[in-house]
Amino acid sequence: GETSRKAIARELLEETGIRAGEDEFELIGSDRDRNAFYDFYCIKRQTPLGQIVLLPGETDDAKWVTLEEVHEMIRRKEICQVIANQFLCQEPLLLERQTQS
Repeated sequence: GETSRKAIARELLEETGIRAGEDEFELIGSDRDRNAFYDFYCIKRQTPLGQIVLLPGETDDAKWVTLEEVHEMIRRKEICQVIANQFLCQEPLLLERQTQS
């Protein structure tokens, strides 16, 4: 019963302690498979790692990385394949927004 933007704001808060308004999220794309619909958002924020509160059982760690570091983490299989695949599909849109900033 909640909108996609409401859900992403709630999930970000629940899993990281980062509070963001629904209007701060920019939809960069949508996708679907046999079982689900996906909306992909980006948010540009300066949040110190010390302010991130991890949700036990949901989030294990947090760190800020560059896009190049994400690729290295994918290569080393430090990111699960499903998330890695989605990142690689959405990366061109992230890069496009990065150049618009």
